[in-house]
Amino acid sequence: MSKYHYIFIHPGYPVDPMIADISAACGVELRPAQDEFIDFSAPLDRAAVEVEVDHEYEEDHGIPFEKYDSMLTVRDFDRDIERQEVIAQQIFGNLAETGKYSLALVLDLQKLIDSAGPPL
Repeated sequence: MSKYHYIFIHPGYPVDPMIADISAACGVELRPAQDEFIDFSAPLDRAAVEVEVDHEYEEDHGIPFEKYDSMLTVRDFDRDIERQEVIAQQIFGNLAETGKYSLALVLDLQKLIDSAGPPL
């Protein structure tokens, strides 16, 4: 089973500026996705970034997922968890630098790796 890195984001609205900020943080333009669950996506070399504008996760493992509006997933195509984490950390850091969002970087929806921004 694959493990993914997630970045939970608040506020997730308005959507267009958030997607523009995520695109800048990733260095690629996210585009609307043709998927039932994913709203925007972009390829990153051997990985993908996928954004769900809304999610239905609730607090689990002490992480208050419900306080974050949106969720970004980083998936490495080769299941290289270390490379995936480097990518996720870079995007997380770039988003944190904007000062616009409260963020939580999470591994596999179970382990909080980092958080940034004003308290929720």
